[in-house]
Amino acid sequence: MDKACQSCGMPLEHEDQYGTDAQHHKTDEYCKYCYKEGEFVQPELTMEGMIQQSVPFLVEKGMQEEEATSMLRNYLPFLKRWRSSEDTGLTLDGPIREEYRGEIRLIGLKARTSNQNEQTSHGIIPSMWERFWSEDVPGRIKEKAGHASVYGCYTDYENGALGEYTFFIGKEVAVDFQTPDDLEELVIPAARYAIFQATQEPSSVFRVWQTIWEWAAMGQGERTYTGDFEVYGSPDEPVLIYIAIK
Repeated sequence: MDKACQSCGMPLEHEDQYGTDAQHHKTDEYCKYCYKEGEFVQPELTMEGMIQQSVPFLVEKGMQEEEATSMLRNYLPFLKRWRSSEDTGLTLDGPIREEYRGEIRLIGLKARTSNQNEQTSHGIIPSMWERFWSEDVPGRIKEKAGHASVYGCYTDYENGALGEYTFFIGKEVAVDFQTPDDLEELVIPAARYAIFQATQEPSSVFRVWQTIWEWAAMGQGERTYTGDFEVYGSPDEPVLIYIAIK
C-alpha cells in the first residue's frame, strides 16, 4: 500500500475514500474531499490554502502547529496537483545505474520513524547518527572482509513512503558474527536496485531523496520497499543510495 491523495496528501487506505472521475468511476489519485466527478472540489485553492486547511487536522492528532506547517510545505510540492519544477526546485536526475545485490547482514542500531516525523523537531535520525559515532559502534563491529562501509537503511515500511518505517545504521558482518547484546541485527533480502548518487553533505543526501520521491511519483521506477539503503564509504567517496525496484 502506497497511495495518498495527490492534492491534500491524505493516505488512501480504502476505496470509500477515493474521489471520482468524469465517468463517475473511483480514482485512487485523489480523495473524495478534494476531487469529485473529474474536478477539484475547490478549483481555485492554492497550495498555501491547502496547507492552512490541513494544519488543524494535524494539530488535532497531536502535532504542533509550526511543525505541521513545516511538514506540509516540504511534502505537498511533490504531490501531482502542486508539482512543478518551479515548486520543487529539482532537476530530476535518474539513477546512475541498476544493480542486483544478494542478501546483506548488518549489525547496528535501529528505531521506528516516518518521513513526516523526520521533517519536525521529533525526528530521530540525526540523534541516531550521533549515538552511532559517539558510542563507537563501528569500532565494536568486526565487519565482513572488504566491507568497511557504513549503511543507513530504511526497512519494514508500513505504508511505503507515507507511513512508518524502521531506520537502521550499521555495518556489514559475516554470517557467524555474534551480535553484541545492546546492538541489533538486520538482514536486507536480495533485490534489484536503482542506484542514485549524492555527496557526503547531509543536504545533498536529502536533495537526492527528494529526487527519488519525485522519480517514483512520476512512474519512472517502481519501488518494492523490501529495503533501501545509503552506503557511506571514505570521506572522499560519494554516497550511494540503493532503492529496491521490480
